[in-house]
Amino acid sequence: MVFNYYQIMPLEISNSDLDEYEKYLGKSLNDEDREVILKFTSFRRVLTIRKKLKL
Repeated sequence: MVFNYYQIMPLEISNSDLDEYEKYLGKSLNDEDREVILKFTSFRRVLTIRKKLKL
């Protein structure tokens, strides 16, 4: 399966979604980490690809 990274719409993430990701990571996210995840689209695109691949 091939994805065009630049054509993928970033996943919309809220703070409650980040709380759920903390459970999977087993580590709490700092405020700076949360801010970066919510601000930058590259990380949200990667999450979209993961979701499409169901990883």
